[in-house]
Amino acid sequence: MSQKPRSQAGALKRQNRRLKQQNRRQRERIKELEEANKRLRLEITEYRAKFFKAKTAPAEPMARRLPKKRGAPKGHPGWSRAVPRHADKHVDVTLDQCPECGGRHLKRCQRHEDHYQEDIVLPPVEVTRFRKHFYYCPDCKNVVCGVGEGELPGSYIGPVAKSVASFMHFQMKVPYRKLRVLFLDLFHLSFTPSAAPGFDGQIRRRGAPIYEQMRQRLPAEPVAHLDETGWRKDGVNFWLWCVVVARKVFYHIDRHRGGKVVTELLGQRFAGVLVSDFLAAYNRILARRKQRCLVHLLRLIKKWELYFEDDRKRRKYFTLLKGLVKQIIALSAQWAMRRPRNFIVRRADLIAQLRRALRTNLNHPRADKFISKLSVKWLELITCLEIPGVCAHNNIAERMLRDNVILRKITFGNRSDKGVANHQVLMSIIQTARLQNLNPLTILLQLFTHPETVAATLLPPLTSSRG
Repeated sequence: MSQKPRSQAGALKRQNRRLKQQNRRQRERIKELEEANKRLRLEITEYRAKFFKAKTAPAEPMARRLPKKRGAPKGHPGWSRAVPRHADKHVDVTLDQCPECGGRHLKRCQRHEDHYQEDIVLPPVEVTRFRKHFYYCPDCKNVVCGVGEGELPGSYIGPVAKSVASFMHFQMKVPYRKLRVLFLDLFHLSFTPSAAPGFDGQIRRRGAPIYEQMRQRLPAEPVAHLDETGWRKDGVNFWLWCVVVARKVFYHIDRHRGGKVVTELLGQRFAGVLVSDFLAAYNRILARRKQRCLVHLLRLIKKWELYFEDDRKRRKYFTLLKGLVKQIIALSAQWAMRRPRNFIVRRADLIAQLRRALRTNLNHPRADKFISKLSVKWLELITCLEIPGVCAHNNIAERMLRDNVILRKITFGNRSDKGVANHQVLMSIIQTARLQNLNPLTILLQLFTHPETVAATLLPPLTSSRG
């Protein structure tokens, strides 16, 4: 009888151990599923924010709302269109009979009123015949002829039309087929849609030396803002890189998104300050200093706040970290305008608070890994407080990418290597002109007529001073 109870007890112990192990595995599995559920809910929230507007509070009944006064606030000066400085055409408006009653016994008063009206005049197509006279040169024993002012040898369409076509495509985002309709309806000038990329190619060949000069100057710039976005070439995924330096914009379309592209653009050792987001491709290059975009960091922190919405302690930590980042952005903005009071003390205090916050352990593997990465890069979060002229964000590069994103939605990228080259060169020249408050259309026209003046205008001599 004693053997049976002992065997039953041993079986119960073994069963108990199995149940404990199974229970432990189930708890670990439940924890993994809860983590995965949180990540999925966070991704769903992000996608919903992209495609759906946030719900707003219900509007108050009309009876409770006071109507807002239209126009400018009381006491503010009124605004109207400025009076033109000159009139190209003068028209005297007279009357033979009264427009109210039809009476014809009108007496002219000693007053008048000038009404200025501005309008556009659709220009007709101007056909220029270049009669080329040939000459015999006894020195080289050749028959030669010259090139007229504004003449494009071998071309049947002039430089103004080609410049306007390229301007309308790259600046106004007009597709090539609609360009043909626009020129035909407005200017009565006809060309095939396939001729428009040829116009871009002619401008690109004239602007290629300027583009190459911009590329060669990139490693010597004191501050460089970099960003990238997706691009398509003949249905294949590419990447469009944007580099903004000292009122100049440089675009480069590449098959890759890695650090190799960054080093090709800025060199293995960049002597300036690199401002970028947290993409790993920017870790490879060695720079004098780096500044990570703090606005991108705020977006990442917001995701962690949503992730820990049910965890009060961890959510409080990320809220504190968000406040510190916002204070760094605000202090950097004040320093850009003027040196604020007690700047050195406030900077030291913010840096100390940031370093203490990045030494926190939340006992969560993914969150601790995120904090650990920030603690390694803490110097790259405060460069904007130590070097003048360095922004705390990468907004300028994102804005310079915006026109390319809009054009991508309309044209779906390029179809050939020539199209890629045209886009790189022309968009670099156009956006650089805009950043320098120059008329892009005038710059494109000068590339046909006086390309040497464009290089002197867009690429001033480099200064050796660094902040």
